[in-house]
Amino acid sequence: MLRCDRDDAMSKGDAMKKTVIAGAFLFLYFTAASAPAASFDCAKAQSKVEQLVCDNPKLSELDGKLGQDYQAVLSKANAEQKQRVVAEQKHWLQHTRDVCETETCLKHAYWSRQAALQTWFEPRSPLYKHESDKAEAIKQVLATAPLYKLTHSDPKFCGQVFDDLKQMKGIRLVDPVVQVQSYEDPALDPWKKQCQTAPPFNVRLFCGRNIEATGADVEICHAGYGLPPFKLYELPPAGASGEKRHIFYADDAYGPMNSDHRKPELGGGPAGFWQVHISKCLSAAGNGWGPGQEEVSSWARMGVFADAGQVERNSKDYNSIFEYKNQYYFLVLHANRGSYWLFIEPTEQPTERRKFTCSWSPVKS
Repeated sequence: MLRCDRDDAMSKGDAMKKTVIAGAFLFLYFTAASAPAASFDCAKAQSKVEQLVCDNPKLSELDGKLGQDYQAVLSKANAEQKQRVVAEQKHWLQHTRDVCETETCLKHAYWSRQAALQTWFEPRSPLYKHESDKAEAIKQVLATAPLYKLTHSDPKFCGQVFDDLKQMKGIRLVDPVVQVQSYEDPALDPWKKQCQTAPPFNVRLFCGRNIEATGADVEICHAGYGLPPFKLYELPPAGASGEKRHIFYADDAYGPMNSDHRKPELGGGPAGFWQVHISKCLSAAGNGWGPGQEEVSSWARMGVFADAGQVERNSKDYNSIFEYKNQYYFLVLHANRGSYWLFIEPTEQPTERRKFTCSWSPVKS
């Protein structure tokens, strides 16, 4: 299982040398080699990260493969797209890869960026200046899509919130504090810098038993990496901790990146809403999902409904957090196979979520 070793943590004062990222060097760095070797000349390795890559065959292979993926994107991109991907790559070098001091950190850095490059041209859900900008579209879907009761923990509440959503009555769609179309967008830096040596926010582990791949009945955990758009929500404190809650959202996932038995694919991992304990990301509070992350909604995951080949990347999803009667809820309005599924759950602790879980499907029970 991929975990960020707690001994891997470094103090913020021990900043590493940054790799030169001028345009000419960037071109040389990512000139891909056909053999599974680093994409740069290891005889000229200078930084600690470069030396770690050159001394580790797996990291060298990942570096060489990433160079190939980078060049493949550049070869297909138009002028505006090239500017974006070069800027993302420079940022990844300086702020993601080169802050690593361990093999585990570097693997996450390479896999996360590899997932981004291999899906760079995939359709993406749009971003809205304000979440309220999609209120009319949500109302239209709810008024026209066939939606039938699936699970209602509290039928009265679920019926009322559905009716109010159809009119946007008493509903406030919450704006994220940051929303981006790339994990390497500088807008995420203030939060990522607090967890620099932990796994990225967008990594998700999904585990299961696999006899065929290993010849033994053992649990295998695969790493999937979230795809944009990414959103980070900041909600008021809940419970006795008094700390603000941070919810990270990924629209889809790609993976697994750490498996020799499965090729990565869209839908290769869970996506949706996850709570990120930013203030504890380097403590022992993590549970293996990432920097102190935990799943906060049993329904709010794209991968619940379909395997990778069935996810409709061209369809529009209207997934949000909304405030209703002084409470915060997850809204998952997800399109799959031409139909919509609707799920609503409180963002609070599990006991509260179980009380007010509501779900609708496009097929009658």
